Amino acid sequence: MELLIEKTLLGEINKEEQAIERILYFQNRTEGKRNIVAFSGGKDSIVLKHLCQRAAKRDETFKFDLIYSPPSVDPPELINYIKKHHKDVKWQPYFKDKEGNEITMWTLIPKKLMPPSRLVRYCCDVMKERTGDEGDTVYLGVRWEESKKRSKLPMVGFWKKKNVIRPIIDWTDEEIWEYIRKYNLPYCELYDEGWERLGCIGCPLSSNQKRELALYPAYKENYIKAFEKMIEERIKKGKKCDWETGRDVMKWWIGENYKKREIEGQCSFFGD
Repeated sequence: MELLIEKTLLGEINKEEQAIERILYFQNRTEGKRNIVAFSGGKDSIVLKHLCQRAAKRDETFKFDLIYSPPSVDPPELINYIKKHHKDVKWQPYFKDKEGNEITMWTLIPKKLMPPSRLVRYCCDVMKERTGDEGDTVYLGVRWEESKKRSKLPMVGFWKKKNVIRPIIDWTDEEIWEYIRKYNLPYCELYDEGWERLGCIGCPLSSNQKRELALYPAYKENYIKAFEKMIEERIKKGKKCDWETGRDVMKWWIGENYKKREIEGQCSFFGD
């Protein structure tokens, strides 16, 4: 049985065609505004990119930009994969602070005076949700199956004064991989090594946070250095601080507290 053909009481639905129709129907036709595909290098964004390319061949008026907003803590294998296989993707520049310095995860943590957590996800807001401007339309590869929180999302939304379209929101993991195999799309090697999600190393939302930091010790050390600077900033500002060193913060951050295996999404990207 072909997974991308859904049987309903009203007949069969070709989910590939359905996704392309959604992409074209909701495209931004306002002069001066853009259609943007938020590209992460993960399996969902690979499929979304390919679908948008097919949509553009079908309707020559549909133009879109592919934009990757690097969070500064993606796995090096993912970065190399994007550079090798997706040369048409534009890299969104980092935000800059008042002094003109680039804001990365390592500089953001001291500014926020606390580590990112499951409840306080400021890193996503600054590092990942900077794609697009007011009035633009942003296409996302977010899907209902990914988490309970995402299962409540609509296909079309509005977030931070941007139109948000999720054309493959009703696709399953199996359908995503079927599409990748059907069209022989290259994907990041980490999936073959057992990774289910590709995203920020050390993300507190990940059930594999501790394992990821063990696999990438340089990232772990950079987090510890950022935590050290965070402690210094808290002391300067007269904030209470029970941690004495960056390693103390790291021990707390990757504590043995139970974390649900279900990931509530790598970020709060446009309301998800």
